[in-house]
Amino acid sequence: MNYWGQSNDIFDQGYKALRKSVLLFGLFFTALGIMIFMFPKLIAYMVAFFILSVGIFGLLLGYRIWKLRNQARPFDWEDEPLKTQVEVENPVSYRRTITFILR
Repeated sequence: MNYWGQSNDIFDQGYKALRKSVLLFGLFFTALGIMIFMFPKLIAYMVAFFILSVGIFGLLLGYRIWKLRNQARPFDWEDEPLKTQVEVENPVSYRRTITFILR
């Protein structure tokens, strides 16, 4: 332990960071709960904001993928079959057909 109360121990620093983050997490959700009791429409606004932000993110992602398609395939593909394929003839097979005539 140093003179100023600071420690070089990594576990001590990790414990302090964990403690602060848990306290801030609890404080945030307590304040959010109080605000929801005071303003019940806050839940609807939060859900609407979440849906809106996911929708905008989806639009931006779709646009980026659409633009990436033009960069990945700048030329037109030809729909002709490959010339290197060897045409294989079907082997000739004989089969016997048996027909029953019933009276």
